[in-house]
Amino acid sequence: MPPDPTGPPAPSAPSGPPPPPSPGEEAAAAPDPYGELAPRRRTVITLALLGCAFLALLDGTVVGTALPRIVEQIGGDDTWYVWLVTAYLLTSSVSVPVYGRFSDLYGRRRLLLGGLAVFLAGSLACGLSGSMAELILFRAVQGLGAGALLTLGMALIRDLFPLSRPGGLIRMQTAMGAMMVLGMVGGPILGGVLADHAGWRWAFWLNLPLGLAAAAVLALALPARRPAPPPAGRLDTAGILLLAAGLSAVLTALSLKGNADAGHPRPWTDPAVSCCLLGGLALLALLVPVERRAALPVLPLRLFGNRSYAALLTAGFFFQVAALPVGVFLPLYFQYVRGHSATASGLLLLPLLAGMTLGNRLTSLAVVRSGQVKPALLTGAALLCAGTGGFFALGDATPPALTSLWLLAAGLGTGPAMGGLTIATQNCVPHADMGVATACSALAKQIGGAFGLACAQSLLSREGTAGPTASGIGGTIAWSGTLAALLALAALLPMRNLPVGRPQGPPADRGPRGAAPAPQAGPPAA
Repeated sequence: MPPDPTGPPAPSAPSGPPPPPSPGEEAAAAPDPYGELAPRRRTVITLALLGCAFLALLDGTVVGTALPRIVEQIGGDDTWYVWLVTAYLLTSSVSVPVYGRFSDLYGRRRLLLGGLAVFLAGSLACGLSGSMAELILFRAVQGLGAGALLTLGMALIRDLFPLSRPGGLIRMQTAMGAMMVLGMVGGPILGGVLADHAGWRWAFWLNLPLGLAAAAVLALALPARRPAPPPAGRLDTAGILLLAAGLSAVLTALSLKGNADAGHPRPWTDPAVSCCLLGGLALLALLVPVERRAALPVLPLRLFGNRSYAALLTAGFFFQVAALPVGVFLPLYFQYVRGHSATASGLLLLPLLAGMTLGNRLTSLAVVRSGQVKPALLTGAALLCAGTGGFFALGDATPPALTSLWLLAAGLGTGPAMGGLTIATQNCVPHADMGVATACSALAKQIGGAFGLACAQSLLSREGTAGPTASGIGGTIAWSGTLAALLALAALLPMRNLPVGRPQGPPADRGPRGAAPAPQAGPPAA
């Protein structure tokens, strides 16, 4: 029978070649160059990335013990220490969100190599400085490069070791935690040794061979990974300028407040502190409408609409407020109250450092095995509250075993903030925003540390005594630690219990318990 002419026409074969795929489809279809890396090559790249992050951390603390020799040779006085540290802190902090956002849009490899080149150029110039003004200027240049080293290093390690590689992720989180602790402790020690035996300039020149070796490895072994093409739009120049100016003013205010001048910190009502703080907050408030209108915002405000992401940033801020005074003020107790040497006081802090390293590793193990991050973070906040609260009882004759127990508890509580917060922050945003999310997490911790130090200095100075006392130091650590830890705990309560490493979509229909998933009819939807 002939076909019915009124029926539907038969499908005809498409004529001509198929349309070319869009750039986004090409990026999605291309194989992941990091997933195809050989194990040995992956290990070498990871060591280079850890080395970059270590250099950035080390140079934040290496100046302190070398300052007397610097002043002796190129002039100035101890008040310049504030600006040597602040210049590095400002530029490294302000550049962090810019590096993070640009790495999401244009890729991380070239930005990291560029930041490393700026850091090494600044290190060379610092070692050649002939005056304190030159040294401060080149420390600011160093900080511009250092902002890329830690942030992009952490983001690339997450790219290399996703949650689908749980064993590698646990090892990397442990290595990064140990590296952070070593950078915080090793900086002052290395600065003093180099100043005494090799000259203070080597505190900066030592970066050159290590940084050049890391740059060679990354240039030769790290493949380029191209993100999806960014949407069309102008560069958010106004947002970058407002963000840089606002953060610089806020951090300058906190640095001036937190650094005591002859044992007497500036009050919050000091014109320099209050003007910088209020001006910086006003600039950051102006940033909000600018970012809402920007086609490619440097700080995507939509991320802060994510309840879990906002809770994690807030908790990271308060974790740092609680933890920093312990390591800064307890050495004063060991040296001025108990009469220990600087070396002995450093050794007495080892329980804190051991707890931080162990807490970071245990957090990674718990998160990977359970797939849940919220219980680990809540446990960390509770331990930090208990550990710092113990210092309410600090006295002139407190047994070292008891202070070691408090330090161990505080370190175990700080550990989840090092590993768990990073894992959770990177997991609660799309992969396309992972760089800026990692950067904002690091920035929140940096601002929290500066704010915590400023508040703790205010508490300690309220005693009005000639020197530090056991009750003053213990009360400062306990009040700032317990209050901030409780605020971190409160910030974490509203966050969703993120299923780390599992699909974020709705669960599949599994039918009765124990039954296999029901087969779907037809091909899967595109």
